[in-house]
Amino acid sequence: MGCEQVWLSYNQLFIAFFFLFLCQLTCLHAQLCTQEQTSALLQFKQNFTFNEYASGCDASFSKMESWKKASDCCSWDGVDCDGETGQVIGLDLTCSWLQGTIHPNSSLFLSFPHLQKLNLAHNDFSLSPIPLEFAWFTELTHLNLSDCRFSGKVPVEVSFLNKLVSLDLSANDGLRLEEGGFELLIHNLSKLRDLNLNDVNMSSSVVPSSLLNLTSLRTLHLYSSGLHGNFPSGMFLLPYLQELDLGSNHALTGYLPDFKNLSYPLQYLRLASTGFSGEWPHSIANLKSLKVLILFDCYFNGSIPTSLWNLTHITYLDVSSNKFSGILPSSISNLRKILILNLSYNNFRGSFFSWDANMTEIVLLDVSNNILTGSLPSKVIVPPKLLVFNIGQNLINGTIPSWVFELPALACLDLSYNKLSGHTLEFQSTSLEIIDLSNNDLLGSVPNSTYQLQSLTHLILSSNNFSGPVLESNRFSESLIVLKLQDNNFSGTIHDSFTMESRLKTINLNGNGFEGPIPKSLVNCGNLEVLDIGRNKFFDKFPHWLGNLPNLHVLILQSNKFHGSIVTSTVEFPFPMLRVLDMSNNHFNGPLPINYFESFRAMMNVDEMHFDLEYMGTNGYGRIYYDSLTIVLKGSAIEMTKILKVFTAIDLSSNKFEGEIPDIIGGLISIRGLNLSHNCFTGHIPKSLGNLTKLEWLDLSSNKLTGEIPPQLTNLISLGTLNLSQNRLTGPIPRGKQFDTFLNDSYMDNSALCGLPLSNTCGNSKATQPPPSTFEEEDSEPLSGFIWEVIFPGYGFGLVVGLVMGYLMFSFGKPQWLVEMVEGVGNRDGKWL
Repeated sequence: MGCEQVWLSYNQLFIAFFFLFLCQLTCLHAQLCTQEQTSALLQFKQNFTFNEYASGCDASFSKMESWKKASDCCSWDGVDCDGETGQVIGLDLTCSWLQGTIHPNSSLFLSFPHLQKLNLAHNDFSLSPIPLEFAWFTELTHLNLSDCRFSGKVPVEVSFLNKLVSLDLSANDGLRLEEGGFELLIHNLSKLRDLNLNDVNMSSSVVPSSLLNLTSLRTLHLYSSGLHGNFPSGMFLLPYLQELDLGSNHALTGYLPDFKNLSYPLQYLRLASTGFSGEWPHSIANLKSLKVLILFDCYFNGSIPTSLWNLTHITYLDVSSNKFSGILPSSISNLRKILILNLSYNNFRGSFFSWDANMTEIVLLDVSNNILTGSLPSKVIVPPKLLVFNIGQNLINGTIPSWVFELPALACLDLSYNKLSGHTLEFQSTSLEIIDLSNNDLLGSVPNSTYQLQSLTHLILSSNNFSGPVLESNRFSESLIVLKLQDNNFSGTIHDSFTMESRLKTINLNGNGFEGPIPKSLVNCGNLEVLDIGRNKFFDKFPHWLGNLPNLHVLILQSNKFHGSIVTSTVEFPFPMLRVLDMSNNHFNGPLPINYFESFRAMMNVDEMHFDLEYMGTNGYGRIYYDSLTIVLKGSAIEMTKILKVFTAIDLSSNKFEGEIPDIIGGLISIRGLNLSHNCFTGHIPKSLGNLTKLEWLDLSSNKLTGEIPPQLTNLISLGTLNLSQNRLTGPIPRGKQFDTFLNDSYMDNSALCGLPLSNTCGNSKATQPPPSTFEEEDSEPLSGFIWEVIFPGYGFGLVVGLVMGYLMFSFGKPQWLVEMVEGVGNRDGKWL
């Protein structure tokens, strides 16, 4: 071996020993976690049970599983130590399955004075309060207690952590700041860069002007925090602000500022469901970093500046439910990266814009509820990722172009309430879940591809000119939830092929030419809530077996060829959830079955506070699809586009029912309307009807009722319409309360009645009366159905307006504004987030 080789070998050996020496020095210098802190963490671990459902995270695990007594705590999951001192300076236990509470005397607060970062997000602390001892961590720069199920008052001591640069208390249940707490936080935590108080109740606080002093802010999230007052517009202009979320603060007002001639770092802006108003400045184009703009359900007006469409980095734009106007420009297609574009519920005019190859990433396009006219473009570059296409409730005409049916990823198609005509084509997308073509002039048969859609949940074709047979055996998938085919020209029988796997909640076939019996397999549809088969040609007896359906709320059989007496149900409590029953204008006869009225539990005591103003319906793709009713009023079919969950009514009019009216009806104390007119009822009016104190209209006309009008009916303080005409009633008309408001029409053709408002005073047999009309016992054209015009005044405007409107409607016909209200004009559907 040469000298050079020997020298190289010694040199390499020296270098190896040198690096080994350095490593030993480093290892000796590095400190392990102290025994005190190891014990404190293990003691902290013992306060919790570990439940994977305690953390609402997609990917999570219990980080404390690695915490073992014999090991160095600095090597444990979620523990971060100072490399020189070995002191624990960070704990990240997010999504760690923790379930339990943190006690004020917890070892967490006693042994970690050097803690700088603490993240306990996405665990379950059982609605316990936030311990004020968090203030002992005086070195904290980052504190995250979001989605932890903390509740109660945020301790004021949190505001003493004046080194905090990031504070997140969002998404807890019932967490609140005391009056002045927000201002104290802002005043003391002057170094904040990130502040998230989403869902923290600050309803006692106005926005403090000192918020402008947080000049280092990068993110400010105050969603649904109950803030009110005017929001300082200068906040939009902070030099580092990237995210601002003020959504769902309904009492918060403000304006967008002039963004001058600078470029701002703002990337995310949400003001949805606030009181912000005014026009947008043209300088909004200076927000060149803007990616997400969510300003729905506000009070902005005027035109959207054309400069907005030049912000090519926008991926999410939702300005729905404002008061914007103007013509939609073709420059919308400049939004090359747009994923979600929602311009619905405004007053935009003009033709539907023609997107081009730029908008290849779009997933949702919603321009519904505007004033768009003209026809859809005949050719476009088909966006391959489009899931939701909604142009409903505009004035678009012409035929549906073929590219609409060729959208490959389409899941929700809503073309409703336009003036579209012609035939529909075969759908190319197999992922369609919602098809709404209602209220157009479309014709022909339903495309065969519709029956093959295995994911279809909503099929709404109502108010068109579709024809031919439908509902043949096994033609619809078991995924279907809503089927609305009303007001078309469909015909044929409904095959008896409904299975136990059915998910159907709503079936509305009203106003077609269906015939034959009702399929008994409908009893398999255990989720069914609404069954409306009115105004068809069904020929059957009363389908008593439907009483087995546990969730049936609405049953409409009106204007068919049902016949015979009502068979007593074999079910102990039939129709337990039924709230609306309409069997009018059929050929039923015999007495009313008492056992049915005894089991109508949902009509006996509805918890109206529980339902508030909820409507029956289903959700899909951010929109509510309301259930509706079609009824006959003075010979005309009228659609009630929403059904309040508290609404209850019975209409058995225009049949051949006979015998006495059962007293048990007086136990249905929640019903709003009762119509038994145009039958053959005899005997007295039951006194028990005086218990129906929520009743808004009562029609017993055109029967053979005798005796006096029970004075107990004056207890009906909500009654807006009363019709007892064309009976054989006698004696004085009761006076007081609502009865002082009814006119002659309520009592006509009862020759032995006397007293106001009739001219026949009691004891004056010679007083003039209108000549009695001949009572018609045979079939006749129905004179009344549900008196729906007086329902809505009773709900929306109170008793007095209900009385006035009831009088006006019977005297002069339907006022147009009220018809529009009943038909749902101007109602807002659900919103996209």
